[in-house]
Amino acid sequence: MIKRLFRISIYLITLFVFFFILKSFTPKQDFALLIKDGFILDGTGNPWFKGDIGINGERIAEIGNLSEKRAGKTIDATGLFVSPGFIDVHTHCDRGIIEVPTVDNYIHQGVTTVIGGNCGGHPYPISKLFLELEKNGMSVNFGCLVGHNTIRREVMGLKMDPPTVAELDRMKTLIRQEMETGTLGFSTGLSYLPGAYSDTSELVSLVSAIVPFGGIYTSHIRDQGNKITEAIQEAIEVGEKNNIPVLISHIKLAEDAVWGKPEMITGPVEKARDRGVEIFLDQYPYTATSSGFTSSLPSWSFAGGRDKFLERLEDKETYQKIKSFVIERRLTSTKNIDKLKTIYIGRFRRFSDFEGKNLQEILIFQKKEPTIDNAADLIIDIEKSGGATGIFFQMDETDVEYLMGLPYTMHASDGGIQVVGRGVPHPRNYGTFPRVIAHYVRDRGVITIEEAVRKMTSLPAQAFRIRERGMLKKGMYADITVFDYRSFKDQATFAEPHQYGQGLRCVIVNGQIVVTNDTHTGNLPGMVVYGPGKKQEVENDSQD
Repeated sequence: MIKRLFRISIYLITLFVFFFILKSFTPKQDFALLIKDGFILDGTGNPWFKGDIGINGERIAEIGNLSEKRAGKTIDATGLFVSPGFIDVHTHCDRGIIEVPTVDNYIHQGVTTVIGGNCGGHPYPISKLFLELEKNGMSVNFGCLVGHNTIRREVMGLKMDPPTVAELDRMKTLIRQEMETGTLGFSTGLSYLPGAYSDTSELVSLVSAIVPFGGIYTSHIRDQGNKITEAIQEAIEVGEKNNIPVLISHIKLAEDAVWGKPEMITGPVEKARDRGVEIFLDQYPYTATSSGFTSSLPSWSFAGGRDKFLERLEDKETYQKIKSFVIERRLTSTKNIDKLKTIYIGRFRRFSDFEGKNLQEILIFQKKEPTIDNAADLIIDIEKSGGATGIFFQMDETDVEYLMGLPYTMHASDGGIQVVGRGVPHPRNYGTFPRVIAHYVRDRGVITIEEAVRKMTSLPAQAFRIRERGMLKKGMYADITVFDYRSFKDQATFAEPHQYGQGLRCVIVNGQIVVTNDTHTGNLPGMVVYGPGKKQEVENDSQD
């Protein structure tokens, strides 16, 4: 028995010595992940430089010549650009991120952070969504705004009246609660319902509720055509009176009557900036918009809700007023453009056969003459049948390029989470960021690659006060996009939008690889990006 114990002891000692020696000869690991020999675009707009990036945990540990360092995993970035992960400040990802936590159509663009709650709409209360995301994970980082339309509908329904003092106070209370939950600011959608029923004084008052929390005011303004200057001035007034940053959403000249007049935008914006108003623009790189057909009809026709809308359509005189508005709003051109050929159906659950077809094609399918009169009836019928998403070709390419070149314009998609094969959505959902680099940087030379990346990274982080993201710098979160500048491009088209781009080599979110060689790894390392006003939980409630 003693001999047996002795042999066991000798065996264990030998085993211990063996592992000790093995460990002493195992090379020291400096980083969990090392990106080597890339052309580093740090996000500031500075020229690229060649170097390596070492990552430990969620953070960038070191940047420079790390050729003598060792890592658990190494990514060879020779000949590739290495940039901060792209930040898309204008999305509607809040609507589908629980169902599709991989957020494929964004992560495959190199986007590592998305902001939802735009155009006045957000999930209420936002705490439910945040809790779900913290629990289940997601591939990208996610932040959210408080939506004016959501809050107003919660308190007032679809009333056209100005809010009473009690209603205004109630809305401000709900806004403060959402900001304490961690939202990043307040958004309006003033051509949507019920935001269209509000006036400037209401907006100024409501936005005052976010001031103590350090938020931003973003606005889908009331008009993007003949009255765009006045609409921008209203947004500026709301921000200036509250001394907070302002972002004009998806900036565009969206009526052919104002094409070639960018001064209608830059005039009020630059005067405000000269006064010290911190104002930004965001833009998607296409000449077509996308929204529901509700915005094609007069806002008063929906007052009181859907039943009232359907009731109004039964009155011939009221119907004609609505129809006249549709013709003026959607089907009239100062340049003799056939609008029936420029308006497409993107998503129509009631009649999926219409998806991808323009108004002319649908009318011919219905054996009707493709006239403006019949097209107006068709738009009303679409809304009567439950509504649909439309794609509207409304902008001029020259204006798109001019606005893109402004130093305070950032790139954003105005898209949402997509499921491959579902509907015929706007290609911006799949192609915004690679399209900027491929078409506007490489092919057209509208801006430089350094400037494009700045507008995708540090500029949005600056505007939204997103800390520790948007630049490649020691100590920052390791959100990184690696792409081949020569081949990085969008492939999504209006006819075939469900296509990922090409030339993306790797996407890292919070130090974890999420995409490599066009393949999603299944990792869900994304975090909720909370605003500075988030109310901190008491760490130990049991203490007296």
